[in-house]
Parts: sequence; C-alpha cells; structure tokens
Amino acid sequence: MIVAVVPVKNLTRAKSRLTSLLDAVERKLLVRTMLSNVLDALSGAKGITNVFVVAEEDLDLPSGVALLREPGNRGYDEAVSFALTDPRVSGAKAMLVVPSDLPLMGASDIDALLQDVKACEARIARARDGDGTNALLLAPPNLIPTRFGPGSCEQHRQAASRCGYPVKVFTLDGLAFDIDTPQDLIDFRACEGQTRTHAFLRRYGLTKRLSGTN
Repeated sequence: MIVAVVPVKNLTRAKSRLTSLLDAVERKLLVRTMLSNVLDALSGAKGITNVFVVAEEDLDLPSGVALLREPGNRGYDEAVSFALTDPRVSGAKAMLVVPSDLPLMGASDIDALLQDVKACEARIARARDGDGTNALLLAPPNLIPTRFGPGSCEQHRQAASRCGYPVKVFTLDGLAFDIDTPQDLIDFRACEGQTRTHAFLRRYGLTKRLSGTN
C-alpha cells in the first residue's frame, strides 16, 4: 500500500510571490486549480491506494481524498510530520509526498516514479532547477525525516545514503515543473497542454496578460 500526502498552504497566504501578476482572488483560484491537477494525477496513478491532503482549513476535495486537518500551517516538513501521526499514513508500505503546485503532473509520472518500489529505499523527483524536491517517495514512510526547501534534493539524497538506504533520483517533466515565481508562471504559459491550469489561464484571460510580460 502506497499513500500520497499533499501538504497545502493556507489559501489566503499561498503564492504571495505572484502578487505582481495576480490579485488575491486569482492566486487563490490558481492554487485550487493546481491542487485539482495534482489530485487528478494521483487518483489516476496505478500504485496509489490512498490520498491525503494536509491543510489547516476545510477544502472541497473530490471523493476518495481524505483531509488531515492540522491545527496550524507551520511549514512543509511539519505538515508531513503531522500526516505521519495518522496510522493510515505511518502504517503504509510507502509514502509519496508531493506539493500541490505541479500543474503538468500526470498519472504516468507517478507510475514511473513508483515502478517496482522496494522496502527501505528513497526516490526523489527533482525540480527543474535541480535543487528542490518535487516528489519524495519513502519506503517505509518514516525512513528519513523530510527536509523540503532550498537544497532539499541533495539533503534528502544524503540523509538516505548516510543511513545506508538506496536512493534513486528522477528527472520527470511532469514532476519537475512547479509554480512559485512570476517567471515560473510565464514559463508555464508557454507550455502546451490541456490541463486544468491551462484552462484556468485561458478562462480568466491570464494567458493573454502573461504574454505581454516577456
């Protein structure tokens, strides 16, 4: 059994670095849309048995996705630690941690990352900058403490290696692209696709607006 954990930042504070391009309502809608992208992909992946969203507020989630309501949004690693207090997560064969802002993520990316998972190993899907971790598979879930943030790809790799656990690092297009900065959003606008996030940009006229920022 492999469970997925998706930490979600408070929607009113999320993506503050996009303020120069999007207003508060647009940022909140973007976050919701990208979360839907991620949950669609996880629901379609073959190896995922349960999906958990960790958030401090109630969210309108699709059927089959469970909300783990944390008392406060303290950070990414803290959200993962909170998820591990739930026996449905800690008792799983493996845990896949993915952020909620991967607009190109598809079920095939997850399937590639999860293929032939062995006991006592870590798998990392790195961000396109090569520095961050955009998906982390731990088998079992408490294999190592998570260290999300700048330099996390290497920190996760070293943490597992020091403990003698095998580590695989993946570069998967759908998992590499996250949106945090204005340039990320501009770059995404140039990516072809029919995801929910592409449709969101078109629906609110953002594709045209972003085309004038280059």
